[in-house]
Amino acid sequence: MPQPTLFRIAFFLLISLRLTAAPGDTLSIYSHQQELIRTNPSAGFTTYKNWTVFPSEATSLHKVVMTLSFKCPTGENCGEWDYLNYIFLRRKGSVNAPSQDIELGRFITPYGNAFSAAWNAEWQVDISDFESLLRDSVEIEYQHTGYETNVGKGWLIDLKFTLIEGTPVRNTLAIQKLWTGNYAFGDATTSINTLLTPQQITLGESTESLRMRMIQSGHGGEESEGCAEFCPKLRSLSRNGSVFSEQLVWRDNCGLNAVYPQAGTWIYDRGNWCPGEMVYPDAYDFNVSPSSNQTFSMSMPEFVGASYANYVIQSYAIEYAAPNFQTDASIEDILAPSSRYSYRRFNPICGQPRINIRNNGSNALTSCLIEYGPLGGQKSQFKWTGSLGFMQSSEVLLPANVNWGATEGIFEVRLLEANDVADDYQPNNLMHSTFSSPYAAPEEFIVNIMTNTKPEENSWVINDANGNVVYSNGNFAANTEYRDTVTFTPGCYEFILTDSGKDGLSFWANDAGNGFIRFRKLSNGAILKPFNADFGTNIHLPFTVGGALGLNDVALPEWAATIYPNPSNGKSKLQLENALAEEVNIHLYSATGQLLQTLKPTKTAYLQVELPAVPAGLYFVQVQSASSQRTLRWVVTN
Repeated sequence: MPQPTLFRIAFFLLISLRLTAAPGDTLSIYSHQQELIRTNPSAGFTTYKNWTVFPSEATSLHKVVMTLSFKCPTGENCGEWDYLNYIFLRRKGSVNAPSQDIELGRFITPYGNAFSAAWNAEWQVDISDFESLLRDSVEIEYQHTGYETNVGKGWLIDLKFTLIEGTPVRNTLAIQKLWTGNYAFGDATTSINTLLTPQQITLGESTESLRMRMIQSGHGGEESEGCAEFCPKLRSLSRNGSVFSEQLVWRDNCGLNAVYPQAGTWIYDRGNWCPGEMVYPDAYDFNVSPSSNQTFSMSMPEFVGASYANYVIQSYAIEYAAPNFQTDASIEDILAPSSRYSYRRFNPICGQPRINIRNNGSNALTSCLIEYGPLGGQKSQFKWTGSLGFMQSSEVLLPANVNWGATEGIFEVRLLEANDVADDYQPNNLMHSTFSSPYAAPEEFIVNIMTNTKPEENSWVINDANGNVVYSNGNFAANTEYRDTVTFTPGCYEFILTDSGKDGLSFWANDAGNGFIRFRKLSNGAILKPFNADFGTNIHLPFTVGGALGLNDVALPEWAATIYPNPSNGKSKLQLENALAEEVNIHLYSATGQLLQTLKPTKTAYLQVELPAVPAGLYFVQVQSASSQRTLRWVVTN
C-alpha cells in the first residue's frame, strides 16, 4: 500500500543513512513525539497507534534500546495515579496485516499530582530480542490505562528506538508466544495454576540457543494479603520437567525510586513494579538441540483471597542461531558518572565509577582489561576478573583514581582486552556518558538531623573515595535534633543517610511524624544543603572538599521549607530558611491539583507562615522562587 508522505521521507532518509553506515553507528527513530496521553474514564484505557518506518530487512542490528520520556502537559497537571501503560508492536507492513501483539515494554506511571511544570524523566530498556521485527513499516501502539479525569491532566510522552548497527550477538530465527494475558489470582473457583497450562513448542532446524523472556506484574489489592499488588509470591519455572527458576514476583526497592518524592504511596514495595518505573523483564538462556521439542511450565502458590486480583503476563520463547562470537566482552552501561535520570540517586560522583559489562561470546569471560577517564584526558586501567557465562553480566566498581580535570564533560570507558586477548567484536567495547560536578562542601560543616518517632530506622555515614568510613552516627532518640560537626582534608567523599523502614524522615501515609536532614555552616548555622525528608530508603550524596575537580570550595546556600506539625489538626506553620536572596510565592493546592490560595510573604532569612484553616484531607504546598521550588505534602486530620 502507498505510504503517507511523512513515511516516504523517513524511508528515503534511512536509505541515505545506509550509504555511510558502519558497525557501531546509531540511528534514532521516534514512534511517538510529544504525544499527549490521557485516560478514558468510561473505557479504562486509551490507545495511541502510530506507523513507524524502521530500517530494511537487509540492515544488520547489534542492539536496540527503547527510551520512554515523560513530562507534564503545557499548562496542565501531570497524571495523578499509578496506572499500567503498555508498548505493543501490532502490525507489520500494512493495515491489513494480522496483529503481532508483541509487548515491547510495560511502564507504571508515577503519582504526578505534585510535579512541577518543569518535571521530566526518561527510562530505557533493551529490546534487542525483538530486533528482527523492527523492520520496514511497523505499527507501534502506546496504551494508557486508568480512570482518573482526563480534564486538565495527562502526560506528554516521547517513545524513541535507538538502533545500533553491526553484527548481532546471535541471529534471531523465530519468536513464539508462551503465556500472554491477565491471569486471575485468588479466585475460589479457578486456580491460577489451572490457567497456566504447560506450553510446548517445536524449535526450528537451525535453532541452537533459546531465550525465555517474561514480563509479569501483580495488580489488585484483595483484603487478606493485599494480593497481587502487595504480596510477594513465589513463581516456579520449569523446562522439560526441570526447575530453572524460583523467585518472588516482587520489587523490594521502590524506596530507591529515581522518581521521588511522589504524591502517593510510591515507597511501598509491590508485585514486581514500582510507580514511575519500567517493569523490567526476566530473561533465561538455554543451549538447545535443533528441531527439539521444549515444554515450559509455570506455577504459583495456591491462594484464595477475599476477592481475586490478577497477574499480567507476557512471555516469549525466542529462537537463536549459535553465538556469532567466541570471545566478546561488551560495555553495556555506565551507571556512574552519568546524567541519566534513572541514575540520579547516586550521581554526580567524584569517586569510584560504576559500569556494567556482559559476555557475548560462547567462551566464558574470565578477565577484562578496562580503560576509563574523561574524554581527551588522562586514563586509568583496571583488570576485572571473574567468570561470566554467555549473556551473563556483571556490575564493576572501578578504582577512584580518576583525574577529572573539569567540572563537566564526557566520560569514556573502553574494553581493551577480553581473556587477555583482543576480543572478536570491537564496536561494543567503547561507551561514553556525560558527567557534571558533585556538590562542593567546605572543610568544616554540621550534619543536622531531626529524627521522627522511629529513630532506630536511621543512621548516616560519610565515606572517603575508597569507601573507608570517616564519620558515622546512628544512635538516635525519637523526635530529637542532632548537630554533628565534621572536618575534612581536601578530597572526595560520600554522605549516605539510610532509613531501614524505607519511608524517609517524613512520609504522609505512615504515622511516624516528621524529621529533617540538612548540612549547616559551622560559623552561623545557616543552611548549606537541604534534603527532602521524603526520600524513601536513602540519601546518597557524593561531595568534594577543598577545591577538588577544580570546583569552588563552598557551595552557595540553598533555601529550605518545612511544614510543622504535619500531619496536623489544621493549625500548621510553614517555616522558610535562607530565603533572603529571593522573593518567594506560596501556593496551596488541593489533592486534585486545584489552586486554593496564594500567599506572598516578605523577603526574610527566617520566616514562619501560618497556613490557612482547611477541611481534613491531603494538600500540597508549593513554595516557589525565581530559581527553584519545593512542593510539600500537608496532611490535615481534623
